Amino acid sequence: MSTSEFLNTTKKKSDDIAFKIIVPLLSLLFVIFNPLSLFAISVLVAILLYIIIFRTPIFSKLFLFFLAATYIFILFIYSVSPKIQYIEFKTTHPSWVEVEGNSLRVDVNWQGGKTRRSVADITYQYRNHNTIVKKIGNNILKNNTYSVFWNSEKEKKESNQKLKNLVETYIQKKNYKILKNPDSEESKLFIPLNNVLLSSSFGDEFLVTVSKVMLVPFFFMLILFFWKDKGFKK
Repeated sequence: MSTSEFLNTTKKKSDDIAFKIIVPLLSLLFVIFNPLSLFAISVLVAILLYIIIFRTPIFSKLFLFFLAATYIFILFIYSVSPKIQYIEFKTTHPSWVEVEGNSLRVDVNWQGGKTRRSVADITYQYRNHNTIVKKIGNNILKNNTYSVFWNSEKEKKESNQKLKNLVETYIQKKNYKILKNPDSEESKLFIPLNNVLLSSSFGDEFLVTVSKVMLVPFFFMLILFFWKDKGFKK
């Protein structure tokens, strides 16, 4: 076997492993760790749009790419809309009941590392028959700073205070819902119930990440252009 044939065979095996094993496995994990109802909706929407736009059978690789794009778009809409998240959860958990919450208290902390953001833990109470149940919702809301380098202590305090003021406003306006599983002590706090909220969403983080990925090569090209231009002038 020549070197060229060996390289082609190796490349084919690598592609097979990547596209037939790794990609499907990662896609399956991605679907599992998100609400399955969103994937079901994505499949229905993708089939309908695919037939209308392409007018061909759905049994093709093109449909899989189309389905992936549809699923990501629906996930994005879901992630930036607290109200849709609440409606989706209530629809898929019909037995859960709404309870009246009280004594909501917010505790905001700075989360360092790669994320560099403020996160809000919210303590809430509700009455279950004659018993007062106390719960803590961790990382309910967050305020991303997207700092390129680092954050000063002043910036950290300002970010924490901004998030705390925001959450306290939601609490004062009763812009929240608490749902409880009647068969257990399990409960879930939804705050706020806005139609759109970018600051605490996966969609916002996704857009910023994509922007960074696109901007880094652009700045490198810009630096290279000016460096070459300066070199030519010399």
